[in-house]
Amino acid sequence: MSLRPSSFSMLAVRGALACSLLVAATALAACGSGDDDGGPGEPLVVQVSGEPEETAIYEAIAAAYNAQEPDRAVEIVAVARKDDHLALLQTSFAAGQAPEVYLINYREYASFVERGAVAPVGDLLAERGVDLADYYPAPVEAFTRDGELQCMPQNASSLVVYVNTALFAQRGVELPFAGWTFEEFRAAAQRLTFDHVDGVYVEPSLIRLAPFAWSLGGEIVDDPTKPTGLTLNDPTTRSALEALIDLQRVDRVMPTEEELVSQDAESRFVTGKLAMILSSRKSTPYFRENPDLQFDVLPMPRMGEPVSILHSDAYCLSSADDDAADFIAYATGSEGQRIAALGGRTVPSLRAVAESGAFLNPTRAPAHSEVFIDALEGMRAVPVVENWPQIEDLAEEYLTRLWYDTDAVEPGDVDAVLSELDARTRELF
Repeated sequence: MSLRPSSFSMLAVRGALACSLLVAATALAACGSGDDDGGPGEPLVVQVSGEPEETAIYEAIAAAYNAQEPDRAVEIVAVARKDDHLALLQTSFAAGQAPEVYLINYREYASFVERGAVAPVGDLLAERGVDLADYYPAPVEAFTRDGELQCMPQNASSLVVYVNTALFAQRGVELPFAGWTFEEFRAAAQRLTFDHVDGVYVEPSLIRLAPFAWSLGGEIVDDPTKPTGLTLNDPTTRSALEALIDLQRVDRVMPTEEELVSQDAESRFVTGKLAMILSSRKSTPYFRENPDLQFDVLPMPRMGEPVSILHSDAYCLSSADDDAADFIAYATGSEGQRIAALGGRTVPSLRAVAESGAFLNPTRAPAHSEVFIDALEGMRAVPVVENWPQIEDLAEEYLTRLWYDTDAVEPGDVDAVLSELDARTRELF
């Protein structure tokens, strides 16, 4: 669906090594991963995922680290697609050739903990003087499991509304930086839908539905701590869901499925065909790569209480490697976090950097980056359970039907879709 340049079959270690995704474990061995006690000549492999404009930031962090610690150079293995990143991790662990460090989202790391593929990082970082009190609590809590910090969060990103400020000005729509209601958001989307421009895009997923449901006082699972099933048919959550469906079906302010097949939502936003898109900080580097795009960020619209959802990644250790722990301490310390903040990819998890000019720089879009910081006050996270990625995938399949399937328009049809989704996901909890 994307028109953005990316590589779906190769792992790029730009300026250093290239390893094929098709020979996963062998590739990582060739790149130098393997033994826990790597010698000074062996690179420390750090596997990350993202588009080139994102992964270049991790390479910048590695380059700065290597300039200070030349004895064991860090090599970044960059995988364009998240699914390929996770598949390569699974393959490399099975082959005994896992990268020493890998970056992963909190929604995806539980299965790695359960399989013994994570060496808890908390004590190792404490030995290096890392004080978790200096970091925002939401991502630290998300990566704490069984009473231990499993992986070290490098960002505290939240969900926000990216807006094309030129289109807002053209249509005479005010930019509500102080916050707005869902009805105001919906009215803005209607005014911003004209000619070949759509007002907004909200992807059909649990992580887009969740903050709206939470805002109304609803839940997406029956128990946020130990869930046994989804609760999308709960009246409160169902109300939030139907409001999002109406943006597509009733208001027709979102791109059609066919339009998104020909050009994905981010590309439509960049090319002026979309006025608003909900996303995390990860979209910022790509949007900055397009100098003709005038954009900023707004808070999530509230249906009730202001709520956002955590989008956080962390550096995980595949084994208790001192060199790897040194790199994580650097990457999530003041210097590494400053490099990441200047690159635009992350909302630093380290408070001092997030609240500094390195991140809050009004001369670089988005001018109102404080929106990300303000969202931390109402931040919530989805449950951290082993099969959550599969649950999300199934939910997206069924929510896509509700967004776009013209046959499923009656309340009874929605009931049937949600009941089938519940039946298929319940065994995964």
